[in-house]
Amino acid sequence: MKRFARAVLAAALATPLAARAADAPLSVPFDFSRHVIGLDVTVKGHKLFMLLDTGVNPSTIDLARAGELGMPLDRKAAGVGNGEGGGRAEAIPSAIKTLAIGGRGFGDIDALAVDMTAVSSGYGRKVDGALGYSFLKGKIVLIDYPAKTVSFFSSGSAAAARTATCRRHYTTAFVSFGDAEFPLMRDFHIGAIKGPATLDTGSSRLIGIYRGALNVTGLAQTVKIAGQEKGASFGGSYTTGNATLTVPAGIGPFELPAGQAVSIMPDEGSMQTRIANIGNQFLASMNGKLLLDYAVGRIALFADCGR
Repeated sequence: MKRFARAVLAAALATPLAARAADAPLSVPFDFSRHVIGLDVTVKGHKLFMLLDTGVNPSTIDLARAGELGMPLDRKAAGVGNGEGGGRAEAIPSAIKTLAIGGRGFGDIDALAVDMTAVSSGYGRKVDGALGYSFLKGKIVLIDYPAKTVSFFSSGSAAAARTATCRRHYTTAFVSFGDAEFPLMRDFHIGAIKGPATLDTGSSRLIGIYRGALNVTGLAQTVKIAGQEKGASFGGSYTTGNATLTVPAGIGPFELPAGQAVSIMPDEGSMQTRIANIGNQFLASMNGKLLLDYAVGRIALFADCGR
């Protein structure tokens, strides 16, 4: 009887301790050597390298790696996925099993298995996948660009404590681009022209302006195009135009001066869809923090943060 009582007491004490550990903020470093957010993760106990990508829905895992690790592959339901730049590639419904980051388990994540060879080639090392909306939904995530850390919170108040000293901030409601669940900033501006832009932590660019958006009256006159460069997504490689902005561009009080180098993307765009894609270099140039609160549908930018 005494042994049973001790076991019951131990279980009663362990449960709240485990809950508190799971609720505690988790902060992990990220690799920013290629201007994208690279995370060391484990999947079924194996060390992998994945990107944190707000521009992917659902998440992705490299097809070959999925096979090696015994991930489920529903080949009968295989289809075609669309990558940045208009590329298309075979996509097989799968899952990232027993994902863990920083020693904390995040369970199983819905994913598409795709060939990540082009992404790995562009990155300069093996990329095993991208954690997108299927991972991010319902989560509160703070990306600290100066500290190069990603933090996960169980409550908005815990996240607020990490930004309380920031003197400059901007908050907007989380709006999705179509049904893709990509964050869309409706009040992005290029000079006096204001239009929607997607917020893409999977992009290493400063700003990508969509080719079709250049048909907007006055927008084409704000860029000087010169030269081309290669880009890559899981849909393969593609070509973008190099350009320079002749006017300031930004979101609310977070603005870059004229003279910034931007890319002209081959995808279509418009004032009704999106005129631009905001990448990590823009966010990092603000020397601040990005809060993605998928739990309540909120996006916030912070800068001038005291320590």
